[in-house]
Amino acid sequence: MVPLSDLLIWSLAGVLFGALISWIPGFHIFNIMALLVAVFGVGELMPVQAFPFFAIGAIVAYAYVSAISSVYFSVADESAVFLLFPTQRYLLLGRGHEAVLLYLIGAVAGTLFLVLGALFIFPRVLPPIYQATSPYITYFLVAIVVFMFMSEWPKEGDRGRTPAERLWLAWRQILGGILVFFLSGLLGFIVMNTNLLPTTSAYTRLTPMFIGFFGMSWVILNILSNPPMLEQVPDDRVESSLYNTLKASFGGALGGTIAAVYPIITGGMGALIAGHMTSQRGDDAFIISQGVNRVIYYVGAFTLLFLPQLRLTRGAAAWLVSSIYTPKSYAEYLAAIGVILLSAGISFLFTYYLSRFLARSFNVVHIKKLSYVVAVTLVVISYLLTGPMGLAVLFVSTAIGMMAAAFNTRRSYCLGGLILPVLISMTGHTGYFMSLLGLG
Repeated sequence: MVPLSDLLIWSLAGVLFGALISWIPGFHIFNIMALLVAVFGVGELMPVQAFPFFAIGAIVAYAYVSAISSVYFSVADESAVFLLFPTQRYLLLGRGHEAVLLYLIGAVAGTLFLVLGALFIFPRVLPPIYQATSPYITYFLVAIVVFMFMSEWPKEGDRGRTPAERLWLAWRQILGGILVFFLSGLLGFIVMNTNLLPTTSAYTRLTPMFIGFFGMSWVILNILSNPPMLEQVPDDRVESSLYNTLKASFGGALGGTIAAVYPIITGGMGALIAGHMTSQRGDDAFIISQGVNRVIYYVGAFTLLFLPQLRLTRGAAAWLVSSIYTPKSYAEYLAAIGVILLSAGISFLFTYYLSRFLARSFNVVHIKKLSYVVAVTLVVISYLLTGPMGLAVLFVSTAIGMMAAAFNTRRSYCLGGLILPVLISMTGHTGYFMSLLGLG
């Protein structure tokens, strides 16, 4: 373990690094960390033992500061206000800063859940639960995928002029989701099981795909929709209740824990399950629960790499870090918990003041101009990590991500790019599907 002074320096460097890039739309801390390692390496700039603490500082910052891009830079025009996520509705009503404050309430609650759980519960409870349930993860995944489709009810079935048109309008959202899931799954299967991308990109071969699904497609929508820059209210005021806050915090913690512990299950999938289990209602409760969920999902999953009795590798950052150095001692586990608290405090203040600044000067830099810069940056990142074929994967995945928006269906169906090939592999049918696609 590195000396405490070095540990603090590199942890603070990670927080600063994560905070500076996490507010930019389309940027994901995992992609930027991979680029950092690919370009500069680890071992020359920083000790390899310090890399996990640099990473945890950056991930905590991302879990907090990314609320800025979700609220302020993922907007459409005001005609779509009833179709948008709660955070976007808040922005279009001039209450973007309030949405950030609600998220921060959830993020702080999530940090407290995580730290208390890491100190008193996880070391004793998680190992036996994980050992008992991990053989059934395939069944969990199948059940969650089926539940994702079942939770979408036919909509707009009363708007068509003919029975056939009403039938199509009612089911197009669900059918669009199924199409997006299988198209993204097909792309993921090809990326994972062929030599489409260079072998030197082993740890980053999925990066251009996920940039396209969740980053580039959103940035292009911002460019195409040319959203209005609305005046925002920077007041420190939230409309919620203690009951909603506690209920949303419990639901967010439940969903985040499920996603953090079990592979392939993402924060969005965990939130979907927990939201139905705890019957979440209201935009304020949704935003608070997302703050809890994202902190536990991102930070909690990475913390499992430090847990001596379990040492699970969850998430792209954990895989990247573990390829260089895996923490080995209980002292490192306790140090990681301390870094989480320190990083959360700094990230909270950074997010709060940045939100107030943006609320007061929201119409200074138009989202469309910022989106052009981000789009070019995402292309450069994909090329540096995976070469020319990575750009081809980026193009296809962006089209699939935009298809989800066109069908007005959940963007989370793009997770088929990860879920479907893993399910095929878990059931032992990879060779069969390779032959079926003419790739084997």
